[in-house]
Amino acid sequence: MKSLAIISQYFYPSESSTAQLLTDLTLNLARTGYSVEVFTGSTSSSSDLSISPEIKVLRPRSSQQQKYSIVSKVLSSFAFLCRGFLYVLSLSPSTPLLIVSNPPYAGILGLSFRYFKRGNYTFLFQDIFPESANVSGVLTSQNILFRVLDRLMNLICQNSQHTIVLTTAMQAYLSQKYPHLSYHTDVHVIENWAVEPIIPQPKASNPFARKHKLDKIFTVLYSGNIGRLHDIETIAESIYLLRHEPIQFVFIGDGPKQYILMNYLRKYQLTNLLLLPFQPRPQLSLTLTACDLSLMGVIPGAEHIIAPCKLYGMLAAGRGIVSLSSSGSYLEQLLSQYNCGVNLPPQDPMNLASCIQSLSTNLERVATLGYNAHQLYKERYQVDRAIREYENVLFDHLPHP
Repeated sequence: MKSLAIISQYFYPSESSTAQLLTDLTLNLARTGYSVEVFTGSTSSSSDLSISPEIKVLRPRSSQQQKYSIVSKVLSSFAFLCRGFLYVLSLSPSTPLLIVSNPPYAGILGLSFRYFKRGNYTFLFQDIFPESANVSGVLTSQNILFRVLDRLMNLICQNSQHTIVLTTAMQAYLSQKYPHLSYHTDVHVIENWAVEPIIPQPKASNPFARKHKLDKIFTVLYSGNIGRLHDIETIAESIYLLRHEPIQFVFIGDGPKQYILMNYLRKYQLTNLLLLPFQPRPQLSLTLTACDLSLMGVIPGAEHIIAPCKLYGMLAAGRGIVSLSSSGSYLEQLLSQYNCGVNLPPQDPMNLASCIQSLSTNLERVATLGYNAHQLYKERYQVDRAIREYENVLFDHLPHP
C-alpha cells in the first residue's frame, strides 16, 4: 500500500475551508487505497477520523492562538514549524510529502526534508505569499522581511518536486514570478470543490430559509471567511444603500473583517443585514441554497494571488454569483464565459447596489444564472476530478512530456 504524509497547520475538526478541503482529500485518498499520515496543529478532543483506519493524525501540542491576532498567528506558526522539523526528520526519504501553505512559509519543512533526508516534497499554495500579506496591508513590499520571505518562497518552489496552485491565474502569476519554473510541468493547477454534496432546491421550501424568514424576500448570501483580502467595505456600503429595498443580505461565517459589518449594523440599525455564525458542515446544502444570489469579492491586487474557496459551493448550490474583482480576473472570465454570474469592479458600492437591485427584479435571469452555475459545477468541479488530479501529481502518474 502506498503511503503519503501531509503537513498542514489546519485540519479536522477546524471549520476553516482549508481544513475541510484537506480532510476531504485525506479521506478520499484513504478510500482509494492509500495510507495517509497527517501532521497538524489543529487540536481535537474526539477520536480522529475513525471511519478510516488508513488515516493517522499526529497532533503535537500547540500554543493557544488568538482568533485574528497576527502576532499570535505568527508565534503559533513558528511553534508548529519547530515541531514539524522534528516530524520531517522522522520520515523515510521515499515517503511522498505534501506540504500545505498554512502557515504560508511551511515549505521550509520541505527544504529541511530535501536537505537532511534527501526526500522530495510537493508544495500546495493556498495563496501566493508574501504578496497576499502585502495586498492585505500586513507587510509592505519595501520591508526587509518581505524580501526575506520572497527569497524563501523562491527556494521552496525551486526545490519542490511539484508545485500545486488553485487557479490558472495563480499558475500564470507564479510562473512569471519564478521563470525557472516550467509552466506546464512544475506548476500544476488543481481547483477546489464543494466540501459537501449540495443539491439545488427552491428557497421557498428550504427549512433554513424559512427559519430565518428568507423564504419570501429576495436574499443575497455571503458564506465563508470574511477575510482581509475580501472587499467587505464595498459590500457593507452597498447594503446601506439598499436599506430601503426589499432585499435581505445574509452573512454566514466570520473573519478579520466581520467588524466592518457589525459596525454598519449598529451605526445604521440595518434591518436588511443578518449576521450568522458558521453553521455545521452537514447544513451546507441548506445554507447555500437559502438565497437567490450568492455574493463574493476580493480587493484590487488579490485576484491573481488567491482562489476564494467559497466559489465552488456557490456553483454547486445552483445560485447565480455576483462577484467583485478587477477586470480580466479569472472570476470575471469564468462568470462571463459560462453565464453563471456577474463580475463588477471592486470599490464601487453604488454599482454593486444597482446591479443587485436590478437582478432582484429580473427573477428569470437570476434562475438562468443559477442553472448555469450548477451545470458548470457538475462538468468541472466535482471532488472525484480533484482527487484524481492530486493522485496523479503526488504519486507521479503524470504523463511524461
